[in-house]
Amino acid sequence: MKKKRIALIMLFVVFASTSVVRAEIFPAVTLQRNSNDYGVHGTNRTHGWEFTANEDLQIIGLGIFDLEEDLLFAPGLLYSHEIGIWHDGELQYSTTIPAGTEGVLIDQFRYVETEPFWLTTGETYVIGNTTPGDPFVGNDNLARITTIPSITYERTLFSPSGSGFTLPTVVQDEFYLFGPNFLAVPEPMTLVLFGLGGLLLRSC
Repeated sequence: MKKKRIALIMLFVVFASTSVVRAEIFPAVTLQRNSNDYGVHGTNRTHGWEFTANEDLQIIGLGIFDLEEDLLFAPGLLYSHEIGIWHDGELQYSTTIPAGTEGVLIDQFRYVETEPFWLTTGETYVIGNTTPGDPFVGNDNLARITTIPSITYERTLFSPSGSGFTLPTVVQDEFYLFGPNFLAVPEPMTLVLFGLGGLLLRSC
C-alpha cells in the first residue's frame, strides 16, 4: 500500500517578518476496506479508540469517517458530530464536525482545523465521536487499519447507549470501529498560522 503524506504550507509571522514553512502532517489512521464493511448507528453515544503516543505529537485537525462513495451518504456528512480526545479520563480538547461538506475530505475522513494541542510521549489517550446517523467503518475480517509509527493502537471503546458525548469506556473485544481520526505533526514545531485549505496530498 502506498504511504500517503500530506504537506501543509503555512505562513509564519515572527516580529513583523514573514517566511514560508513546510511541515509534514499525517492522518493517525489510514484504512483499506471493502465496499460493505460499514454500519450506521441510530443510538446517541460515543465510539472511539484508545492509543499510546510513541513520541510527542502536535494535533492540528480532528475528523471522522465519511462514506462518500455511497450515494445514500454523499455528499458530506448527514449530521454534525461532537469529537474529542481524553487523557486520564479528562477531556483535553473537543470540537464539532459540521454536517455537509464544510470539513476537508482526506482519504475517507472529513476534518476540521483545531487550535494546535500536544500529546506526550508514553501517555495513553482516547479519541471518540458521537455516532448517530452517519456510518462508521471497521471489522477485523474486512477492513484493515494502518497507524502512523508515532502512535500504537490499543483497543476500540464505546459509551453506553444514549449516553451522548462522553468518554467511551466499554471495551469492544476482537472488533474495531473507526469513526474518529486526527491529523498529527510528529516533528516538534510551533504552528502559528495555518489552514486545512492549504493541505496538499502527495504519494510516495
